[in-house]
This record gives sequence, structure tokens and C-alpha cells, in this order.
Amino acid sequence: MQNAKVEYKDKIMKEIDNLPIVNIKEVLEYVYFVKHKRILNKIDPDQLYFYSSQWQKLEKEAENDIKTGRVSREYSADEMDEFFTDMKKSS
Repeated sequence: MQNAKVEYKDKIMKEIDNLPIVNIKEVLEYVYFVKHKRILNKIDPDQLYFYSSQWQKLEKEAENDIKTGRVSREYSADEMDEFFTDMKKSS
């Protein structure tokens, strides 16, 4: 078991080694969530990213955009799919 732990730590460090500092901070935040997941068991692990500081920052920016009128309306999933499909065709 100890060998596996060391092996996992080595693999994690190799993956982290080349990441920019912003991503390393996100990894650390995720580790904290994993560490405390028994306490946070009401949060689906697949949804943990939405509780990261980066995601929360983006949510605040989006709320501000809505409040200041920089968003004209909500778009449906079909409209968004069409938009991204058109973007791919243009590039």
C-alpha cells in the first residue's frame, strides 16, 4: 500500500510539474475538496469544479454582465450548439 501511495504521489507531481501556477492552485483546491469530501458529501464530486475560486470568479463576472445589460438574453442549448458549429466552420 505504501508503494502505491509513493507511486501515485510521483505521478501527481510529474503531472503538476509543467502546469502554470493558476492550474496548480486549482489542483490544490481540488485536493482540499477531496480531503474534506466526507464533510462535503452533499456535493457531487463531478460538480466540485463549480465550487473552485476560478469558477466562482467567472460566475460573479457573469452576474455583473447580466446586471449591467451586457447579456441580451439566454440562449438555448440548440442555439449554442449552432453558434459553436458555425465558429468551427469559420476557423
